[in-house]
Amino acid sequence: MLAEDVRLDLVNRLRLEGRQNVGLYFTRYAEATQWTFAFGAVDGHPAMLVFDKTGAMERPAHFVLIDWQDGRIAAIRDFLFAPYGIEAADWVRLD
Repeated sequence: MLAEDVRLDLVNRLRLEGRQNVGLYFTRYAEATQWTFAFGAVDGHPAMLVFDKTGAMERPAHFVLIDWQDGRIAAIRDFLFAPYGIEAADWVRLD
């Protein structure tokens, strides 16, 4: 599903490019057990809302924006290391 030239921006931490480098990102999330995910929107853009099971579940801990191009993931902006982003954002959970 990743485009060959996919870009990852782990906001305030890391930037990666290319399918092979960005693929490791998904492996790390798959290994983590503290997160649970929900489909939503942030400032009108489709988003993956990320909830921390060790904290309050009524509000996401952070979010991930994914850009698609030609049916493939072209860019990922993950706000894991910028949790203040959710505080300023207009978000909604779409179940």
